[in-house]
Parts: sequence; structure tokens; C-alpha cells
Amino acid sequence: MDQNLISGTLTPEDAQACKDALEVLFTKMPFLSAMQSMDVSRFFKVGTTYQPLLDLVMQVVETHPEILSPVFDKDEFMKDSEFYASLGPLAMRVSELHAGLDKTVMAVGSDTLKGAREVYAAVKQHKNKVPGLSAVYDEMSAFFKKNKIKTASAPSEG
Repeated sequence: MDQNLISGTLTPEDAQACKDALEVLFTKMPFLSAMQSMDVSRFFKVGTTYQPLLDLVMQVVETHPEILSPVFDKDEFMKDSEFYASLGPLAMRVSELHAGLDKTVMAVGSDTLKGAREVYAAVKQHKNKVPGLSAVYDEMSAFFKKNKIKTASAPSEG
């Protein structure tokens, strides 16, 4: 094969250990939301833009609680603020893992498909020379059929 973007292995034991580690994460974070995209679009998003505001608000809530409305739940706000701050670094690491895993899966898939195309070319070349390859070729060729687009002929002037 002339393409090898990724070379690695994942033993069944290591794959199971990864699955187990992910299961631990899901177990430790039973609060993970399952909101739909439509629901998510209705909410304010903090991001890096509003983080400085949250920091200032935390300071005000801590130093001047007397200015807050009696219905404002200071304890819940502080709990949410601390919870948000603790999730940020975890979200970043999981995003890094997700991006790396996606790119690795894409690269390994590309390597594999590139190799499969080389095998297909060899099968195609030898389909009539090696007994049994013709049937395999017929099955494989279904994946490589090109859709022929019929072009409309230009109307004749007359």
C-alpha cells in the first residue's frame, strides 16, 4: 500500500479498557444532558465571550449579596457557577479526544479503503485467470460502479 496515514493497533483488552473507562465517565456524570438541538438553540451560551462577565458576577454575588432580589437563589447560582467551572476543563479534554478519535478513524478508514482499492484492482486484473475470482470481482465491482449521467442533446436549430 502506498498510503499509510496511521499505523497502530488496539488489542481487544485495550479496546475493552477504553470502553470501561468511558463507562466510568458516564457513571460519574449522570447529569449529562440529552437536550435536542432545538432545545439547545434557545439557551444563552457562555463561551469565551461571557466568561469574564460570569467572573465579575460571582464577585458581586459574594461581596454584595444585599443588592440581590430575595427570590434570587444565591446558593444555587454559586453551585451552578462552580459546577460550570469544573466542567470546562473536562469538556476541553473530551473535545480533544473526540477530535483526535474522529481524525484517526477517518485516516485509518482512508488507509483501509486505499488498500481495498489496490486489492480490487488486482482481483479485476486476475478475475479470468484465477478460479473463483470472477464471482468475487462481481461482488466487489458493485461498490465501484459509476453512475452514468445521460446528457441531453442540444436542440437543433431549424
